[in-house]
Amino acid sequence: MNRCTSLLLAAAFALLPALAAQNAAEAEPILVPTLAVLPFEARGPQADNNQTGNSVADLLFISLLESGICNLVERAKLDQALNELHLSAVGLVSPESQLQLGRLVGAKILISGSLFEASGKKYLVAKIIGTETSRVTGCSASGRGEYLALVPELSGKVAKALEKDSTKLLPPKLSLFSAADKLSAVKGRQRKIYLNITEDINLATPDPASEIELQKLLLALDFEIANTQAEADFAITCEAVASNAGQYQKFTSAAARVELSVHESKNHRLLATGATKETVAAASYISAAKDAIAQATLRLAGELLQCLQ
Repeated sequence: MNRCTSLLLAAAFALLPALAAQNAAEAEPILVPTLAVLPFEARGPQADNNQTGNSVADLLFISLLESGICNLVERAKLDQALNELHLSAVGLVSPESQLQLGRLVGAKILISGSLFEASGKKYLVAKIIGTETSRVTGCSASGRGEYLALVPELSGKVAKALEKDSTKLLPPKLSLFSAADKLSAVKGRQRKIYLNITEDINLATPDPASEIELQKLLLALDFEIANTQAEADFAITCEAVASNAGQYQKFTSAAARVELSVHESKNHRLLATGATKETVAAASYISAAKDAIAQATLRLAGELLQCLQ
């Protein structure tokens, strides 16, 4: 073997750890930011022109959708959720109402905004809100033309803000340890829980991601898993569904919805109930679907299992 070949081999071997780390990072599922774009509020002389604010929101929605940097909640679902919660898109200011809306439509980030005119110039101002972190960032566009002509500039700035600040706006990924830590006040004391779980990831072969996560979490909290509901102190009913959510960057994404209810077994009294959504991207659809269900299950369990203190 000549000296040149030896040097090339040595360099190749030296790069192996870095390449392995890179491949591992690429294989790690990632949370996909899901956004809901609310109608922009018209202020000043434009205050009665709600249609302009709606049009700005619609154009911003389309521009962000075409960029592929996020998932977006459809306008019809957003309007339906606002009606169900008896909330106004313009008056959606409290962290509690933002969190409620985000959970109902599965949005981790809300974009609201306003439009107004000052000193002969028109302004669009966007506020980007993390529904679960309550963190806020923003950006604006201005000019002397029409409001709708400012949307491309605003969209570019929103995209850059999302790329820069998404880790601050989004909640961190959950692990078994972080979920158990959130439930540190809950002591199982060997009480028994019966699990009634159905899962569907739109594949012929079932893969019990939600069941596995709940079992591990409950055992970590010192509960026992009961074989029948008759012998259990509590019963947890969980329904998990995942479907393909298209491409995100170079990965395949999956959207999951998990509904969970906690009952007392003897009298069937409902203690807590809720639902949440999660979108995750990974190297394969199966990995993305399983991780999306696992994340949604842990996030929901961290909230609802507080009733078992």
